[in-house]
Amino acid sequence: MDKYKSTDNDQFLLKNNRFGVSSFEELRDLEAMAFAARATEIVREKQFWETFSEQAFKKLHFHLFQDVYHFAGEYRNVQLAKGNTRFCQAEYIASYAADLFEELTNEPVWRSIEEAADRLAYFKTELNLLHPFREGNGRTIRIFIHAFALSRSINWQYENVDREEYMHAMIQSVITTKPLYQLFLNTIAFTN
Repeated sequence: MDKYKSTDNDQFLLKNNRFGVSSFEELRDLEAMAFAARATEIVREKQFWETFSEQAFKKLHFHLFQDVYHFAGEYRNVQLAKGNTRFCQAEYIASYAADLFEELTNEPVWRSIEEAADRLAYFKTELNLLHPFREGNGRTIRIFIHAFALSRSINWQYENVDREEYMHAMIQSVITTKPLYQLFLNTIAFTN
């Protein structure tokens, strides 16, 4: 839970967890179990994805973390950074998100697997830089991008992704999306 520079974030997570636990290790374990159960529901519940709007994104975060945090589905109001990466300023999250989700919902049909990889890398990077929630951004974005790809007849085989390669690609995406593009290119395929 100490992955962000702000040590206040750790205390915030402990104060705002629904389990009432005061140990990071216990919170981490309970969060993992609750997340896994809710993520499994998403896979089974096809109706969850009526649109890929900003509201659907917030609804996804709420669904995944409603058992864990009081702030599930709500945008953060503090600055977050991880390593050398500063995420979107809290006061700009709403406007940046509105623009990004408008672009995403108006995305034209992809004509090739290369175009799909390029656009998935772009949207995944932009959502990661937005980083709108206090916790659970990466997992929420991964599930959202996977479902968005499926809605466009693209299957992202995340289970085939090497974790180190994935983390490297995400860190590099602040500078260039080429490693993330290559990762997508190696792990996506048309479903038809």
